[in-house]
Amino acid sequence: MSNYWHQMYRRPTATVRVEVENGEQRFEALLSKELSLADRNFMTSLQQQHEKKGKLSEKQVECLVKCESRYSADAIAERATWGKEYLANHRGTMLICAKYYATTTYFSDLAARVLATEDFVPTKRQFEAMTANKYAKKALATATNPPAFPVGSLARLRNSQAIPYNVTAHRGEPVLVVANYATGIHPSSDIVVGGKTIRVEDRWLKSMNAVRKTKGKNND
Repeated sequence: MSNYWHQMYRRPTATVRVEVENGEQRFEALLSKELSLADRNFMTSLQQQHEKKGKLSEKQVECLVKCESRYSADAIAERATWGKEYLANHRGTMLICAKYYATTTYFSDLAARVLATEDFVPTKRQFEAMTANKYAKKALATATNPPAFPVGSLARLRNSQAIPYNVTAHRGEPVLVVANYATGIHPSSDIVVGGKTIRVEDRWLKSMNAVRKTKGKNND
C-alpha cells in the first residue's frame, strides 16, 4: 500500500542550481543601465537570490542572459532606430488598429497605451502582431479606402434574409446615404429610408444599378 502512495504522490524533484559565472559583476553592470520597471524588479530579485545562495536555477540564468541581450548596445541601438521609424512612418497605422481593438477584448492593454500616450513606442513585435493580422488589415482598409457609397449617393438595401433586424422592413428598398463612418472592420453609413435615418454596414447596401444575374433568386 505504501508503494502505491509513493507512486501517486512523489516528492517534487529539487530544483537544480548552478553557478553564475561573474554573477556579481554581471548583475551590477545590468542594473546600472536604464531598465524597464518590470525588468529592474526581476533582476534585483535574482541578484538578491544570487547573493544569498550563491547560485541560481537554470531557468533563472536563462532569464539573466535574455535580459543582458535585451539591453546590449546593439539591442538598444536597434530599438532607438525602430522608435524613430515608428513615430515617423507607422504611428498612424497603429492608431487605426488601436481604435479598432479598443472596442474588442484583444490587445486591450496595448491599444489603451497607444491611444493614451502620444510618444509611446511599441516593440516591433507588438506593432506587427497588432497591425498585420487579418482583422487589422480589414480595419485599415475601412479607414483608408474611399467609401463605397459616398454621402449624397443613392443605393439599395440588399434583399437578403440575413440583413440586420433594424432594416428588415426595408429589404430591397432604395436609400439615400447621408453620412459615412470609416471605423471597425466594416465601413458603415447613415441612410434615409422610409422617413427614418438608420445606420447600417455598407456590406448590406448595393448600387442602384446592380443587375440580378441569376433568375429565380432574390436580388440581394
